[in-house]
Amino acid sequence: MRKQICRKESGYTVGLFPAHPSQVWILRQLEISLGSEYHFLWFIRDKDISTQLADELSIKYTIVSKAQKGFWGNAFEMIVNVFKLLRFTRLHNIDLWISKYSSAHIVSKFLKKKSIFFIDDDYDLVPNLYNLSCPVADEIILPQMTRSGPYKKKLTRINGLFELVYLHPCRFTPRDSIYTYLGITPKDKYAIIRLAALTAHHDAGIKGVSESLLGRVINLCSRFDIGVFITSEKPVSDTLEKYRLPIPVSKIHHALFYAEFLLGDSQTMTSEAAVLGTPAFRINSFVGRISCIADLEKKKLAFGFKPGEEDRLISTLQSFLENKKRTNHKSLTDNVLKNFDDPLSIFIKTIRGLLQ
Repeated sequence: MRKQICRKESGYTVGLFPAHPSQVWILRQLEISLGSEYHFLWFIRDKDISTQLADELSIKYTIVSKAQKGFWGNAFEMIVNVFKLLRFTRLHNIDLWISKYSSAHIVSKFLKKKSIFFIDDDYDLVPNLYNLSCPVADEIILPQMTRSGPYKKKLTRINGLFELVYLHPCRFTPRDSIYTYLGITPKDKYAIIRLAALTAHHDAGIKGVSESLLGRVINLCSRFDIGVFITSEKPVSDTLEKYRLPIPVSKIHHALFYAEFLLGDSQTMTSEAAVLGTPAFRINSFVGRISCIADLEKKKLAFGFKPGEEDRLISTLQSFLENKKRTNHKSLTDNVLKNFDDPLSIFIKTIRGLLQ
């Protein structure tokens, strides 16, 4: 854990509390953009690679809790975190919390502070998160297509995806030095397979990529002279360990940009690959249930398959590789992004509005 300055230096103090690695990227871009205006303090929920990513990005932070598994584990953790964040808010005189995690908004309301709740999950998938956060948060930011259930007030809708906060073309520049990390040359083609842990409370009963499907995808890639790299939040068998992606976690977006395609069961990385112009093939039980990714699939930037549709996935992937649609896919992505909002500007406007 990196220690951070425990005092308010000037102006308003903003508490950043990512509950998931992807939120580290979003909140980091807010700090980069507004660091000269406000004092930012980081508090991290230790989940998956959150602390590793924060360390690689030279973020100074305080660990609040270790992410628990299952509904009751998450519920107990959240209650304990309410008391921890009460103490941190008073200790550091935090004026505004920005988080997807409910404890931050409950504490802000109790102490008469401000908070911004941002979420791209649909209400029917995580109702508890909405029900605990929306009534007490001052502002709620979510994508235009995301289902918000009974909550209609205080909503700021963006036409686009949160991933564009940090992957928008005007902020993200792919570096081909990633090939050195991968141990290959720019002439070598490769694909990335992403295996999510699927251990969150809303992941109960969710199925993803099976090991038998992995074998079929690897065999298909070998036919097209495409190397395979696997990044996994869970242990993989000894036979698959040799495919482990050999890069720092902070370099993943550069690797995604140059990949021939992504295949996996991760929602976030599917969206990241899609906005980077890399074809994203997703298979899990959430397919058809998440509005943001369904919109990407409608725009042909991603392709979704449910467990049991492995044959159709392989057939679609093979057709894609045979027709060499990679270049056309990048052009399609560029055209889609032109019509999306830049969510960073919306975050900045909201923050400034609350701290006037």
